Amino acid sequence: MKKQYRFSSGETISADVEDLQALQQQLTEYLNNYLELYESLDDESYIARGNGFCEAKYSEDFVESQISKYRQRLSEVEGWLAAEKD
Repeated sequence: MKKQYRFSSGETISADVEDLQALQQQLTEYLNNYLELYESLDDESYIARGNGFCEAKYSEDFVESQISKYRQRLSEVEGWLAAEKD
């Protein structure tokens, strides 16, 4: 049976344990992608093609905020899964 879960950001999802496990895997992949991107911010292949004022395709602040967001969400999902096992 699906339950309602609310992230600290205010977003609500309806999920069962299998959905939470799939979400956990997805969030882990997102987090790993942003961590990899963060390590490559100085790589020339990430230079922007925008208005000429950007030095990088993604700002360091943006990438850091995404890493923080996905770490927080992953932590919340892991907490929900731990509570379901009790």
